[in-house]
Amino acid sequence: MLPLLIGSIVGLASGLFGIGGSIIATPLLRLSGVEPLVALATPLPGVIPTALAGAIAYWRHRLIHWQVTVWILLGGLPATVFGAWATRFVGGQRLMLLTGLLLCLVGIRFLWEAWHRQDPLEVATRSPASSPALVLIGIGGITGLLSGLLAIGGGIVLVPVLTLLFGFPLKQALATSLVCVAGLALPGTLVHAWLGHISIELLLPFLMGSIPLSYLGASLAVHLPSRWLRFFYGVAIVAFALHFLWTQWKN
Repeated sequence: MLPLLIGSIVGLASGLFGIGGSIIATPLLRLSGVEPLVALATPLPGVIPTALAGAIAYWRHRLIHWQVTVWILLGGLPATVFGAWATRFVGGQRLMLLTGLLLCLVGIRFLWEAWHRQDPLEVATRSPASSPALVLIGIGGITGLLSGLLAIGGGIVLVPVLTLLFGFPLKQALATSLVCVAGLALPGTLVHAWLGHISIELLLPFLMGSIPLSYLGASLAVHLPSRWLRFFYGVAIVAFALHFLWTQWKN
């Protein structure tokens, strides 16, 4: 019953905020008494259908930027494999602390925009700023590396990058992020399955909650004002970043 509840929470957040869900699922599973490596890896295969379920809701409104998605995955897929493999050799506490600080700053930036920025009515089909392929491949590589090292889906990195650096409308960034998240979760899943870190007993009820709630979350996000989404997203990132920094500081 508890994995079903956790999956539902994770799925709703995934659809609303364009994240894969591992960043929420791992601490929740850990708090429920699951072993650390199992809590880290088990949500990863669940990220794939959960993210795709949310992406379908965005796709129906033509919010996914497919060309950008391809370039990001081109750089991100091999980097994710390398990052997951490197967890056997790299402690990376300083890297994790820096990542937590960066995420906290990004969350504060979104909260600032939610408070000060008045959005005009967003047009769903508006084209984002021109995005050079090599830059997107590089961003995909960085995102994939962090995704593999930290077992996160990558959406928590991609959404701020696409909105703040490339000028994507927020909902288009959320939609594009979810497709990338699903793709980046695949190599990490394969590596952790090979290492024996994935529990099928936890995964199945997790999926039963996460998949339908992800679609619901994305459907809600499409109709919510972008200012509200910025606020909720900023709160979610800051909360996670503080939790992440606290856990890493204690280790």
